Amino acid sequence: MTSPRPGSLWRHHDFRQLWMGDTVSVFGAQFVGFAMPLMAVQLLGADAFEMGLLAALESLAFLLIGLPAGAWVDRWRKKRVLVLGDLSRAALLLTLPVAWLLDALTMWQVYVVAFGVGCITVFFDVANQSYLPEIVDGDQISDGNGKLQASQQAAFVVGPAAASVLVRLLGSPLTIAVTSVCMGLSSLFVSRIRHEEQAPDPEARRPLVTEIREGLGFVLGHPLLRRIVACTGLTNFSSSGIFALFVLYAVTTSGSRRPPSVWCCRSGRSAASWAR
Repeated sequence: MTSPRPGSLWRHHDFRQLWMGDTVSVFGAQFVGFAMPLMAVQLLGADAFEMGLLAALESLAFLLIGLPAGAWVDRWRKKRVLVLGDLSRAALLLTLPVAWLLDALTMWQVYVVAFGVGCITVFFDVANQSYLPEIVDGDQISDGNGKLQASQQAAFVVGPAAASVLVRLLGSPLTIAVTSVCMGLSSLFVSRIRHEEQAPDPEARRPLVTEIREGLGFVLGHPLLRRIVACTGLTNFSSSGIFALFVLYAVTTSGSRRPPSVWCCRSGRSAASWAR
C-alpha cells in the first residue's frame, strides 16, 4: 500500500476521509445522546421507569450481540459495514423528527429507534476500531489512533454544549434530524476511501462459536484484561443508572418541565419556541 512518509497522516487521503467521517459521526452521537432523553421527558412526559427503560434499550445490544459482532465483522468488508451503519442509523433517527412533525411521535417509537441504533452501533464500533490498520502503515497506527482519539475527546467536551445550543434554537426533534445529517456525511466521507479491502476468505473461516469462545477465553484468561473488563463493567453499570435519570432530574428540579399538551404539534408554536 502506497502512503505518505511517516508523520504526515494529514496528507494521507484515506486517513483524512476516515478521520472526517469519524469526527462527524461522534459529534452526531453526542447530539442525539443529549436530544433523545430530553425529547422523551419534555415532549412525551416520560417518567423515571420509562427513562430507565430507554437507557437500557440504548445499551442492550452491546450485551446481547457484542460477542458475536466482532466475529461477524471479521467476515465482512469493514468499509461496507461503516457506510451501511451510518446510513442505517441516519434513516432510523430521521423517523423521530418526521413522526414529531406528523404529530405521531410515541414513546414506543423512541424505544424501537434507540434499540435499533444501538444494534447498528455495535457493528459500527467494532468495524471502526479495526479499520485503521488496513488503510495506514504499521508505524502510523499509533499516530492515527491518537488523532482519532483527539477528535473523539473533543466531541465529548464540545458536543453536549453544541447540542444544547441546537436544542435551544431548533428543539430536540430537529436536533436529532441534524444528527441524521451528520451520519449521512460520515458515510459519504468513508465511501471516498480508495483502499481496496481484501474480502475475507470463506475457506479460512472457523465456526462462529469457536471464534467467540477463543476470544472470550483469551480476555478472561489474561490477568490484566480480566481486571479491565471488571472495572469497565462496574463503572458502566453504576454510571448508566445515573445518566438514565439525570435529564429527568435536571428538567423536573429546574421547574422547566411542561405538560405534554404544551408540546403538541397542534399548538402552532415554532420548534425554537418549544425548545425554550
